[in-house]
Amino acid sequence: MRTILQVGNNSTLATIRASVLRLTGATVVAASGDEAMNLLRHEHFDLVVFCHTISLEEREKISREARMLHMAVRVLNIVRSSALEGLAPDEVAAADPARLVAKVTETLQNFHS
Repeated sequence: MRTILQVGNNSTLATIRASVLRLTGATVVAASGDEAMNLLRHEHFDLVVFCHTISLEEREKISREARMLHMAVRVLNIVRSSALEGLAPDEVAAADPARLVAKVTETLQNFHS
């Protein structure tokens, strides 16, 4: 079973988004930016999904750590608009739940361990 680390700094939004991501059939763990670093050191994740509530600097820091520990990990950034200036993600998804589930499902299906 695929595993997703969903990272966000708004606990209400993180809970809702984790529920949406579970529709993909993956195991989902929701964490704040601070919690994510610790989780990455102790668990393996196939995909890290960043909420728009995580700063670009924090995304880069967590992404580097994830890739250092698990080279094949994929990163998905959820955005509210098409403005992606300064963002160089593996993948980008809209915040719309249906589109997010479709994008995450596609990303996990194309994942090569």
